[in-house]
Amino acid sequence: MFKKFLVLLFIILSTFVFTHCCLAQNSPQPIKINNILFDNSDNMIFLGTDAPSGYNQPIKLKKLSDRGYFDIENAILTRPNTSWTFKNSVIKQVKISQFSTKPDVVRIVILYNKGFKTGDLKLLQLDNNFILTYKDDFLDTNGETTVYNDERLNKEGYYEYTTFSEDEKPAETGAKNSVISSNPSAAKVLNNVEQEKHDTKLKSRFYVNRIDVKRGNALVRGIGQIAIENPLILTEPSRLVFDLPNTYVAPEIRNIEYVLSEKETIKIGQFEPTKARLVIKSEDVDKFRPVYSYDGQSIFFAHDNRLAGLSLFHKTAATTAYSAKKINNKTDELSFSYTNPIIHSIHRTADSVELNLYNSSGFDRTAFVKNLKSEKLANLRTEAIVPYGIKIILPVSGMSVLKYDEGTDCKSLKLTVTTPDEPVIKTKTPPVITKGREIRVIVVDAGHGGADVGATRDSIYEKDITLDISKRLADILTNKGYHVEMTRRSDETVSLKDRVQFTEEKNADLFVSVHVNSSVSEEPYGVETHYYTDESYNFAQEVHKSLAQKIDSKDRGLFKSKFYVINNSIAPSILVETGFISNTEERTSLITEERKQKTAEAIADGILNYIKKNK
Repeated sequence: MFKKFLVLLFIILSTFVFTHCCLAQNSPQPIKINNILFDNSDNMIFLGTDAPSGYNQPIKLKKLSDRGYFDIENAILTRPNTSWTFKNSVIKQVKISQFSTKPDVVRIVILYNKGFKTGDLKLLQLDNNFILTYKDDFLDTNGETTVYNDERLNKEGYYEYTTFSEDEKPAETGAKNSVISSNPSAAKVLNNVEQEKHDTKLKSRFYVNRIDVKRGNALVRGIGQIAIENPLILTEPSRLVFDLPNTYVAPEIRNIEYVLSEKETIKIGQFEPTKARLVIKSEDVDKFRPVYSYDGQSIFFAHDNRLAGLSLFHKTAATTAYSAKKINNKTDELSFSYTNPIIHSIHRTADSVELNLYNSSGFDRTAFVKNLKSEKLANLRTEAIVPYGIKIILPVSGMSVLKYDEGTDCKSLKLTVTTPDEPVIKTKTPPVITKGREIRVIVVDAGHGGADVGATRDSIYEKDITLDISKRLADILTNKGYHVEMTRRSDETVSLKDRVQFTEEKNADLFVSVHVNSSVSEEPYGVETHYYTDESYNFAQEVHKSLAQKIDSKDRGLFKSKFYVINNSIAPSILVETGFISNTEERTSLITEERKQKTAEAIADGILNYIKKNK
């Protein structure tokens, strides 16, 4: 009897073990949520996972009176538990945490205000990733975001008063051997260095909290999705300037100079409430390029000669699709899709744009070129990047405008090249600017006028300030012996085309347009100088240097911009933004006799310095 009992017990135990093992073998491995991107301009939170392609887990919202939550089952959060607290929003707070283990459940809790339409709250799946949205119009973005643009990307004044925090726990990145990886430690709570009067201002896309120097390169880390604008090159000393729109810099790392080499440094500051400015001081500014990380949350500012021996990635990305096609007569598009996130960089020169796709594999150049659907992109050439990867060099016109988009999951890229028609007004050959060339005629353009009042605040019009400054400038230059023509000497309406035509008729040797800046936000202030053609760069540089030295305001920099009057004028041409009418303090200063006279003198001194250096 006892033997029968033992045999029966053995059968039961064997069956249990066999069944348990089979269930364990058939049970899928937990997916890992490796990165979280928050973007309140698109009302979304993106959760990137390592789930296989085709992964699908329908998840319904569970609702309570003041909150709702989504449970992602069989999931592990490798990032710290994270929360966002909103102000002036239909959403009070969003929390993402590892709700339980055994079973592994990641929970997303949304606290909302009374009357919130829970139907707007969705957890969507994009390939093998999740997107939490709380606005219907999110889908208009097509899962892409612009990470580089020749045009200025910043939405002036755009930000939300939002507090962000993470629990202090190590993040499991899965990229331990690569230079570019997720933030390896939990971000500190934004502990209100700037909270004396209000909540921390977390900008819509990116929060920078760390800079690491690696072999003369710099890794800028943060939370959110990074983007940059077309860089500026400044001289004396030689500097490369990148503006990061919709970016907030942690106060503890602002304006600290990190040493790249004996004569090179990098620093980042809060240039505006909605924009950060990163400055690399180096004699080799043309050799630095931004390299975008596999999760979109860090960017590696790398010197071309210092990448040898550095591992930029831990996993290759197989090419699944690529195309080069004509969108319309002015616009062409180059795009790539990959199985895994792609490490990439963009670098523009005067006549080309270079894309480096560092971990790209499976690219068939012959098939790619054979299927080209664009004449303008047909001249591109490719080079191999050892050990993996592909370099694409595309000739572009100096007039072309580039827009570079990345998929939210970092698995797709799209470069859009827009080449406008050459302005028909350019009927003459631009003068060759060489030393010894005599400057005789200078055209001074007072911005706006007549029915076109320009920017305005408190019944103060831009057109009046620009005319006053322009008259003073004309008087100074006339007294120095130059022949000065003004596009307007009174409060009259003059079209942009007429201003350019006037400049051509007067055979101008130099053209300067005077303006006053404005923003939807009251915070920005300072002086800017804009140019467009290469012949105008040195002219703009001299005038801006004089303005920055002599006007007691912020030096906002030198910009290559496509304003009509400086883009279409044959002579070296600049446009000066003398201050912000939207800033209360600067507006008060701009209308004073002292500020207007100093501004005219500063512009005049810059013009005279430029003429002197070109004799």
